[in-house]
Amino acid sequence: MKVNGSVFIVTGSSRGIGRAIALEAARRGAAGIVVNYLRSREAAEKVAEEIRGLGGDALVVGADVSRWEEARRLVEAAVGRWGRVDVVVNNAGILEPKPFHEMEPRDWQRMIEVHFYGALNVARAALPYMMRQRRGVIVNISSVLGLRPEPLTSHYSAAKAALIAWSVAAAKELAEYGIRVFAVAPGGVNTDMARVWGDMDWVEEEIPLARLARPEEIARLVLDAVENPYITGDVLTISGGLL
Repeated sequence: MKVNGSVFIVTGSSRGIGRAIALEAARRGAAGIVVNYLRSREAAEKVAEEIRGLGGDALVVGADVSRWEEARRLVEAAVGRWGRVDVVVNNAGILEPKPFHEMEPRDWQRMIEVHFYGALNVARAALPYMMRQRRGVIVNISSVLGLRPEPLTSHYSAAKAALIAWSVAAAKELAEYGIRVFAVAPGGVNTDMARVWGDMDWVEEEIPLARLARPEEIARLVLDAVENPYITGDVLTISGGLL
């Protein structure tokens, strides 16, 4: 699907990878982009202004996508503005490293709600519109930790692995409707969220390219894959050789 002229919903797009994806979509001529945020409307509005500065059209929508009604409202806002939804990028996420034996049930529940249920909610809300137009792309931002879990990330890794499994299964179900689904699994990325680890030198030492990815590098892969009509049911890793 051509990015030029398409309508995007990018969850968690007020910063980091989501922001980079939204801006790259604008550079490639997207007709409209929903900038979604949970806490910082100010940051989301700045992204929207950047999109408009690139010649694009943006709509800022605050929504907790882990809640079905809010995810549905997010999708309906896009349809109300542009009449359709062509591409959903499920990027909203949280990262809270913790040993499993120190976790409380709410720790893993929230992780799964945001990463997994959030993606399912937005995708399911968008599907009637995509099926009606017989085209659409759903991109799920997973992680290499969904493929190679590490200590302190059992809840995060499990949620990201579930997202990968759902992407593969959904792609097989939805292909007949002209809808593609795939996952992107980045390694270490230089974002605010990654800084919960503190000093990232130890991560860079494990990466053959000896540095973290820039959000813009992830964004270019995502948009290239959106435009490639043969990518569906795939898990695209981008890890600098880590995986």
